[in-house]
Amino acid sequence: MPSPIRRATFAGLAALAAGALLLTGCSSSADPAGDPKTAERGAASGSFPVTIHNAYGDATIDEQPERVAALGYADVALASALGAQVVAAPESFTSVAGAGDERNLPYIDPLPEDTTWLNPMSINVEQVAAAKPDVILATAGFTLDEALYAQLSDIAPVVSYETALYGATSEESALRIGNALGKSEDAERLIAEADAAVEAIKEDLPGLAGGTFLYGQARDGVVVMLVDEANVTAKFMQQLGLVALPAVADLGGQGSVPGAIDVSFEQAPLFNDAGVMFMTFQSDALQEKFESDPIVSKQPIMSERYVPVGLEAATALQDPNIASVPWLLEQLRPGLELIPAK
Repeated sequence: MPSPIRRATFAGLAALAAGALLLTGCSSSADPAGDPKTAERGAASGSFPVTIHNAYGDATIDEQPERVAALGYADVALASALGAQVVAAPESFTSVAGAGDERNLPYIDPLPEDTTWLNPMSINVEQVAAAKPDVILATAGFTLDEALYAQLSDIAPVVSYETALYGATSEESALRIGNALGKSEDAERLIAEADAAVEAIKEDLPGLAGGTFLYGQARDGVVVMLVDEANVTAKFMQQLGLVALPAVADLGGQGSVPGAIDVSFEQAPLFNDAGVMFMTFQSDALQEKFESDPIVSKQPIMSERYVPVGLEAATALQDPNIASVPWLLEQLRPGLELIPAK
């Protein structure tokens, strides 16, 4: 039995307990050589044992897992999409924030009623142990330190990130989990489906090619814009053919979160050249304050190409995973359709 309850605080979601969505500025520090879609083909699909190389040591999975504990949103989305029996999962942000009762993510098939639901703000190790998993997926969503990794490893083999949090592409993460679950071929299929969804929307919306976007969070008098090219959100947008609006991306200066630039409401005229501006908010009050600001409200983009993003779409956009891509694109499509063709 693990030692007394150990809780892991989510780096990117720490402010969510108060119903706030925090832009994390997460970036991919990895620069893998070769085709990223081959990075985790360590064993043939269904071939065991499999050894997974984690940041805090190797984990060997002797046989195909039957019971899976998923600690992050990407983990549960991928495990579910791969047909695994998920016995422990993080409840959706909508549920955690008190904005609804639905614990399941909107882009996966509903999990069974007897699923052990975990608070994604703090992982309760005893809850994970009680679910009796054969493997624990912890590849994204929170900072996993060595002590927590050791505690979880006392329960079952742990599949975490290999180098650093958000240090892998979504394709690499899918193949990593597929390899651990003996479902590498199914992971390849998910990647192909996500790629097809991206290509389909690019074909439908020619304005995406060379178009510009802004995505940020409006706080008290400041908009935190994610603009770093290495940011996982920016990388997702780049797959669609979009780039962060240079007028904002080139401002320079240190943002309040890594990979971001803080832009004052007084600088709102800079937003007007964006093909689309997606925005998320920590509260309804901050959304109202942004939209009614005397400078912001007068900008043409606010009535033409400004799109508030809902809670679940925002969390998916800030940490895209292969399983969520088709759904996420449908959520973003109304905004993407606003981008004018060149």
